[in-house]
This record gives sequence, C-alpha cells and structure tokens, in this order.
Amino acid sequence: MKVFDELIRGKGYSIVDIENMDIFENLKNSFIEKMNIDKNEKNIDILRYKMTSMTKSEINKTMINLLSFSEASELMISSCKNIVKDLSGDELFIQRRAAIIFNLPGKDQRRQWPHYELMSGISPFTFVIWAPFHDLDDDGGVFYIEQPKSMEYIKQEHKDGLVNGPSILNIQTKEKPAKLKYGQAIIFNPFILHGNIGFASNLARIACSVRFQSSAKPLMQKNTDFLKYYKLN
Repeated sequence: MKVFDELIRGKGYSIVDIENMDIFENLKNSFIEKMNIDKNEKNIDILRYKMTSMTKSEINKTMINLLSFSEASELMISSCKNIVKDLSGDELFIQRRAAIIFNLPGKDQRRQWPHYELMSGISPFTFVIWAPFHDLDDDGGVFYIEQPKSMEYIKQEHKDGLVNGPSILNIQTKEKPAKLKYGQAIIFNPFILHGNIGFASNLARIACSVRFQSSAKPLMQKNTDFLKYYKLN
C-alpha cells in the first residue's frame, strides 16, 4: 500500500511503473493510428516530429478525431490494474474519454498555469493517472507541488473566496518537473497543485491522463456525463 500512503498521507503523488506494457503499447499505437498521419508509422518520435509542423487548424481537427478514441480510458486503467484496485477497488467510475495531451515546441504551447483537479468539480475521492508516450528527457515538463504546500495555497484561497486566484497563478515554484521514462506513470490526488513549464525538446510532448475513483464514493459536478462505470477483471 505504499502508493496509497504516498497519495493520502504523504506528498500526494507517486511515480509508478506501468504494470502491463502490452496494454499500454496498444494504447500508444492506437493513438498513433487515430492521428491519421501515416497509418504504417508506429514510431512515436517520428509522430512527435511531424506534429511540430501541424497548423492550429490541423491540431483542432486531430483533437476532434480523438473524441472517438473511447477505449483509451479502459486501456490506461487496465495497464495499471493492481495499483488502481489498491486505490479504489475494482468497481470504478472512470473518465469517459481519456485526455490525450500534447504540447508543441514554441512559446505559446509550453506553459500551463498551476491548477488542482478539485477546482473543476472533481470529487475529492478521485485520482489522476498520467503517463507519457515517450521518455521525458529534458529539464521541462509537468511539476507537482507536494500536498502540505498545495494545501496551504488551497486553504488560503478558500479563506479569500477565490479559485485559482493570484496566489496560485503567480506561484514561483522551485519544484523540479517529474522525470518520467516511457513505461512509468504518475498518480496524484485532486488536491495537488501542478502545471507545465517550458521544455527544451524540439519534438512534441504526448501523454495520456485518466481520472478514476471508487464507484462507492460520491460524485460532484463531474458526474456521469464525465465519468462512466467500469469494472476491472
């Protein structure tokens, strides 16, 4: 239960090894196929390079195409089945559509403002699993602020009657971005502040994330329009 302890009583996040790489490879290859750039191409780095020359219109079209990738959530959850079971049991609510995130090199694409999942109506019983489709091999990427410090910011915001106000948007964090290799994932709880900073790679960065919780726990604003029931075998 080391992961559970880290997520609940510790720093609020944990880096884990993906348990079933065959399932995760299927997820990655299905994503490449859905991108519809080259049906015969399975090399993620070639796709990352080709994405750097896509126009905003092409990116938007791609995002629409990915809405049909409904099996991505199940694949992501199943690739870390035992960890998910330890956290939330085998009867779950999972995100209907996994979020496939890609950031392109360039000034407008590199930074994501600090935020926490709870602010968007996610249940406090929800966890997020986030995994890249390639090594994160430079000094940039996603940073996570440990739970005690994140809670200080959140409590101050609550006191001020704000959500994602100046105290969070102007965080000058010295947190180091998580160094993940392909085959690793990070799991975090909805109270953890996180964001994306600039990265040095000339290739696009691609990752998948899914939110999940026990089906026995109550939902909030993100109800069954956002989540669906799923039973792990």
